[in-house]
Amino acid sequence: MRSTSMFLAMLLSAASVAAHAQAGASHPLYVRPPVSQACPVGLSASRESAASFHSVEKTLGAHGQGVQINFTSPASRVIVKADILVHGVRTPGLREGLVLTERSQIHGSSTESLQVVGAADAPVLHPVVWTKSMTAINWLELTRIEYADGSVWEKSGESQCIVAPSLYLPVVDSAQ
Repeated sequence: MRSTSMFLAMLLSAASVAAHAQAGASHPLYVRPPVSQACPVGLSASRESAASFHSVEKTLGAHGQGVQINFTSPASRVIVKADILVHGVRTPGLREGLVLTERSQIHGSSTESLQVVGAADAPVLHPVVWTKSMTAINWLELTRIEYADGSVWEKSGESQCIVAPSLYLPVVDSAQ
């Protein structure tokens, strides 16, 4: 009898979560990104742990989120510069050691512009970027790409490149 009750509770909670997601509702920390279309490059992103930066964090003033961006492009198209607009939220006063709770003051959508630069012999492939003050990154939007041959791609109504970073965040023990 007990296992039946637990199964029923899990089934109802899963249905509730699915209905919430289908209704398009979003939590202030997560907003569903727009869809990419006709993007000229392959694009993925994964979250970065700040543990390796704890010792230098205070000198750099970096309190944001980190993400590794992975570009794939045809061999003949070498990316030397990319402009990226990061979409997310920020919580004023949130610093290392504090926990975001339901009562934390969340300021709606926030964006930060970033640029990654490479060279013809060292193309932009897997840069790691850090935001300055974001509490959570929702998605990244590629707005401009410069190639080694001098050609340029820019976001337009017909072509846009958007990626949400994976939800997996590696945790590194900084005490080691």
